[in-house]
Amino acid sequence: MTSYTGFMVRQRDGATAEFLVFVAPAKEVVTWAEADNIRLGPGNVQRELVESRWRQIKKFFAANPNNVIPTSVTIALDDTVERVAQAADVDGRKAYALEELGDGLTRITFGPEVRGSAFIIDGQHRLKGMSEVDGDVLVPICLFIDLPTIERAFQFVTINNKSHKVPTSNLKSLIANFEAIESPLKARLTQASITAPQFASAVDVLNEDPESPFHKMVDWVNNRHADGVHLVPPTALENSLRAIVRAFPETRDDEGDALAVLYAIWKQVFGLYGVTFANAGEFPNLMLKATIQKVSEMVVDKLRSDFDPAFTTDPVMGDNGSQAARTAQALVGGIPSEFWTQPWTLKSLDTSAGRALIEEGIREMKRLLREGGEPPADAVRRVRLFSPAGNVDD
Repeated sequence: MTSYTGFMVRQRDGATAEFLVFVAPAKEVVTWAEADNIRLGPGNVQRELVESRWRQIKKFFAANPNNVIPTSVTIALDDTVERVAQAADVDGRKAYALEELGDGLTRITFGPEVRGSAFIIDGQHRLKGMSEVDGDVLVPICLFIDLPTIERAFQFVTINNKSHKVPTSNLKSLIANFEAIESPLKARLTQASITAPQFASAVDVLNEDPESPFHKMVDWVNNRHADGVHLVPPTALENSLRAIVRAFPETRDDEGDALAVLYAIWKQVFGLYGVTFANAGEFPNLMLKATIQKVSEMVVDKLRSDFDPAFTTDPVMGDNGSQAARTAQALVGGIPSEFWTQPWTLKSLDTSAGRALIEEGIREMKRLLREGGEPPADAVRRVRLFSPAGNVDD
C-alpha cells in the first residue's frame, strides 16, 4: 500500500471538491497515476504523451542541480475509487482511506488497484520527465479526492485555458532591473533548451544543445566554442522555424515542438552524410542559408499535406517527430554526397529564384537517380546548379 501525508484543501466556502497537497517521488507517482482518458468530442482531454516534451524536462534537470520545477502536478481519483474507514481495509481493494493526524495534516492510503482510476489532469509531461531523471525527484501533487468525470473535464479545461507564458514585457523589465544576471541566466536557459526573449533564443538552443544537429555550427557571435565552426546563418534556422510554425499552428504555443520538428529533419539529413560540426565545412552547399531554408520548407510542405486536418486530427509531434525524419529521408535519400560537397557554380542563391533552383536541382537529381544509366556521382554534373551560368537574378 502507498501512503502520503499532506494538507487537505477546500479552496472556497461551499465547495464540494477538495484536494490533498503533498510531495512524492516522481518515480513512485507514475506507478499509480496515468494520463486522463476523458474524451471531449473527437480527441482526448490531454494530448498523447510526446517523448520530445518529457525529454526536455529530463534534460532541464540534468543541465544543473539547481534547476527545479515547483509547480504541482494535478491528479484526481475518480468516483469509482471507494472510501473505506481504515487503512487496513484498503488491502486488495480499489479504495482509499483518510486519517486525520492533527495540526491540519491528513494521511491518505491506497493500493495499486487505483491504477486506471487515478488520472493526471495537468502535468503529465512534467511528471514523466521528472521520473526519468537519475535519482529521486520530489514533485508537489494536488490530488483531488472522489472527483466525478464532469469535474475532471472542467478542471482540465480550466487549468489549461488559464495557463499563460510570462509576458515579454515582464522579461524585459527583469533584464532592466537585474542586468548582472543576464549572462549566467542565459547560460542556464540554453543548457536546459528553454527559449525566452533576450535570454535564450531558439538559435541559442540550436547552437548550444549537444543533441542539436546544428551544435557548434551557427555563424554568430554567441558561438564561442573553441572547436566550433561558423557556418550556418542564424536566419536560415529562424526562417525554417517560421515555416514550421506557419504550417502547424499548434507549435506556436510551445517553441520546443517547432524545434523538435527541425531537429528531426536535420538530424536525418546530416545523419545520411555523417555531418558534424567537425566536418560540416566539407559540405558547403548543404550549409548555405538558401539550402537549409529550402530543404526545411520542402519537408514541411509535405508534412503539411500528410497532417491535413481534413484527413487527420493527429498533431505533427504526435509521433515524436519521426514522420518529419522519414520525410527528410525520402527527400534527400540517395542523393550522392558530391551534390553537397562539390561547390555549385551558380551563386547568389539566397533569393526566391535561387531557392527555386535549389528545389529544381534536388528534384532533378532524384529523377536522374530513378532513371539510372550512369553512376550517381557522374549524374550530379548534369544538374543546372553546376552549370557555368553565373549568378542568379531574382
